[in-house]
Amino acid sequence: MKVIGHMISGAVIGITIGFMMALVFSVLNQTATFMPSTPEFVARFSNNLMATIVSAGLWALMGIVFDVTSYLIFEKSQWSITHQTIVHFIVTYVCFTPLAIIADWFPVQHYFLSYTLEFVIIYVMMWFISMQIAKAKVRRLNQLLHENKS
Repeated sequence: MKVIGHMISGAVIGITIGFMMALVFSVLNQTATFMPSTPEFVARFSNNLMATIVSAGLWALMGIVFDVTSYLIFEKSQWSITHQTIVHFIVTYVCFTPLAIIADWFPVQHYFLSYTLEFVIIYVMMWFISMQIAKAKVRRLNQLLHENKS
């Protein structure tokens, strides 16, 4: 039942983030109308409304991918932070990448390597921050144990 809740919240978050990003890019590119994705993506549809509806579906799926995988993977307390991060990276990369390609966020031939490197860098940063937080918690717990012994 919790997974369904995460699917719903993930869809809402995905649509919200996707819409806000599309709105920002529409403003920055000074488009005459709202562009839910790249001009190439929008051109595949009979009108902007259909492109926006399909984009909302893709944004929802993207949000679901990240929310559900985060819930299922990072709740595995018996896994190390490194194990959790690697598994989450692989699952989200495999699930998110096709959605980003369908959304025409980048031409596969030209930007796939840089997209992959950015994805790796983001996960290395997440892992590093998670490790620092865990180390700080361990230090604090050790300090409390030491104080209670004294």
